[in-house]
Amino acid sequence: MSEWRPFNLAMMPGVSPALDAVGQAAGTLSGLLDALAGLLETLAQLVSFMADAMHAAIQALIAIIQELINQIYNLLQTGIYFYLDKGPFFTGGSPDGLHGFLSRWKASFEDLGDSNRPQFEENAQMSAMLFVVGANDLPDLYRLLRLLAMLFGIPSLDWEEDEYGFDVPTRIENGMSTPPDWESVRLGEICPPFARLAEILTQAMGMLSVTDDYANMLDALAEIISEKAALLSAIADEIQEIVDSITALIESSGLYILQIDGNGVADLISKTEAATDAPPWNLESWVAGTCLLGATADFGPVVELLGG
Repeated sequence: MSEWRPFNLAMMPGVSPALDAVGQAAGTLSGLLDALAGLLETLAQLVSFMADAMHAAIQALIAIIQELINQIYNLLQTGIYFYLDKGPFFTGGSPDGLHGFLSRWKASFEDLGDSNRPQFEENAQMSAMLFVVGANDLPDLYRLLRLLAMLFGIPSLDWEEDEYGFDVPTRIENGMSTPPDWESVRLGEICPPFARLAEILTQAMGMLSVTDDYANMLDALAEIISEKAALLSAIADEIQEIVDSITALIESSGLYILQIDGNGVADLISKTEAATDAPPWNLESWVAGTCLLGATADFGPVVELLGG
């Protein structure tokens, strides 16, 4: 039987050491190159002296980073269904707890007006991950919505944003979908911290590649090295920001997750309703959340990335 549990984002193996190594290397090289820019008269000798050892160390680090980049990009290409229910606060409704969230989620599978809703064969093997936040007061809800927005890149999770941008009753009357709706996306589209992580690691590889012929470029060397030092310093700072963002998610409290496998939508819903250890929220709690859903055979990368 499935059970709810507090969300604990498990960092992919090897990412933390690689980030630390890249950040330290970028910072160290930035300081080194910055200092060298002011020492042109001895630069040729210094670079020649350090080139072999530095080149070997950098190439080893680059090989590790490239392997991680390949892993992350493969994961982020996984296709899934994505459902977002920002909760009754955004529609002017009253808080209705986890029961209200699950009722809307269950009804979304039968919404004929939503052309993007998941549609599988009757007993198809499917998997889902539900991520929910709940609070008894609005200040706490605001904090939790920011964590949800950080994880899934949902900029519209703020107080001024309308939930749908149109009149829901009119939309229903016209035979269109009943929000919340589903979207068909790639995992990379809804996990921006990880997509940006892959980008910054790729950029770092380029910045860590120190050319071997600096000694033959003395005329333009000060400007070249100073520019590279500034870029490396910026990369080191951005890596730290990414680490801080992902760390905030890892250490977050108030987010709950439920991972379920089922044979068809009906079985998936039944197992969700029977899940144990539900979050400790009452019917007057504000609850919002998301669902990631896909064929079980394709869902492994989602679980691997998000710690299911």
